[in-house]
Amino acid sequence: MNATKRKFNAIIQGIGNKPSSPASDVSKGDVPSPSPSSIRSSTSTTTKMTPEASLLSKRRRVGVPGSTPEPAGPTSISNVVLRKWSSNKKNAAPQPQPKYCPSDRNELLRRLATFQELVNWAPKPDRVNEVEWAKRGWICRGKERVRCVLCNKELVVGLNRKEVDGKEVSVLVPSEIEEKLVDKYVELIVESHQEDCLWRKRGCEDSLLRISFSNATANLEGLRNRYDELCARKPFLPYEFNLKLPENVNIDTILSQLPTDFFSNPPPPKDTSDPTSPNRTALVLAIMGWQGLSDSRIGAVPNSASCHTCLRRLGLWMFKSKEVGPNNEVIVPAPMDHLDPVKEHRFFCPWKNAHTQRLGSARPNANNDLPAWEMLTQSLRNEAYLRGVLDESTKGRSKAVGVASQQAPATPRTPRTPATAGQETPYTPGGGEDEDDEAARDAKDKERWARLRRVKSLFDTKGSRRLRRAGTTSRPGTAVSTKSTKTTTSTENQ
Repeated sequence: MNATKRKFNAIIQGIGNKPSSPASDVSKGDVPSPSPSSIRSSTSTTTKMTPEASLLSKRRRVGVPGSTPEPAGPTSISNVVLRKWSSNKKNAAPQPQPKYCPSDRNELLRRLATFQELVNWAPKPDRVNEVEWAKRGWICRGKERVRCVLCNKELVVGLNRKEVDGKEVSVLVPSEIEEKLVDKYVELIVESHQEDCLWRKRGCEDSLLRISFSNATANLEGLRNRYDELCARKPFLPYEFNLKLPENVNIDTILSQLPTDFFSNPPPPKDTSDPTSPNRTALVLAIMGWQGLSDSRIGAVPNSASCHTCLRRLGLWMFKSKEVGPNNEVIVPAPMDHLDPVKEHRFFCPWKNAHTQRLGSARPNANNDLPAWEMLTQSLRNEAYLRGVLDESTKGRSKAVGVASQQAPATPRTPRTPATAGQETPYTPGGGEDEDDEAARDAKDKERWARLRRVKSLFDTKGSRRLRRAGTTSRPGTAVSTKSTKTTTSTENQ
């Protein structure tokens, strides 16, 4: 009976303590040591112990201090509560970000990122595509399923697909029925929210995805960052002949329009290209909005690029020829025929879509609407023109100062203000001479005078024209006409 109580007390004291070996389950002070006969019988029936285990067992039998681990303190409710409280503090979740933010572009891009998996979201018509859902606060949470980030309402979006034997297959739907379904889902984008949901009242503006190029310094910094990220992936970049560029893109012209210290200030990283010999492929891809791909878990992906606006991922190795001869002849072609940097963007990306890049207040114009990459090249061209004008004015001023210092001082004259960039046609590399500029200015002057005459003719009434033809126009502030004055004068002379 007493032995049973001792064993029970030993078990209670050992609760919550993991023994280091099976021999440490029972304390040495409570259980009497076994007899030599029992030891011999046990060793004969069990497997042979390892030398380390036998040495440890011998030290425990002899009573060497430190051979047996001291039992931990008894488990109590206070210990459990404190342990649980401390673990909750360490693993505390970060503060949730605001969910209703119709003017936050980054939040809109995060919602759009949930629709990029084709397994969960198939392409939809333009009126109910992922952009329209994301602008109203919806995210993709499963197979053709969306959920509001604010009211947590969920909705299944199915147009021409249904489930057969556990697999989703496409179904041919008449155009009339599909149009009715699209109209219904256009209403559900707004009405599926709860009554008090803020996304029901207002969504994101259409121009929120637009990329701004108003700051020339920021444009150059962004272009340089994208260029450096792509240069770090130089072994996987396609060759220049693997690219299919638009007809109006000339890499040499773009290089001539960049500042002279563009590739050297700030100094490039060690793993990028030499500033004296720029990487032309990396530059044109950066112009088109591509940069290096980075994953939140594994970091930089060395063989891929991405667009941070439409979140499109691009495997660079798929477009690079596997083997090229000494004269740039392709021996082993790439898996893909060519790389079209503009076409690889998603349909709503402003780097590709001129309608998305257009200002919300501007009217649609097929001639003036440009995608983001063309606006960036236009900005570089304008900045190059302004730098050229500034350099010419600086040189002319220095020459004038040198000539004036040699001559006698003349009467002070008011300096002429230089013409602004908006008053003249922007300079293009390889343009005309000074005579062409003078001819253009004369033509503009004639056009301006003709316009003034047309404006003046709008203020002439029919009565004033009739009086002018009759020669009876009176002077301002008098009631006597010129014709009557001439008649009176001739009568007096007679």
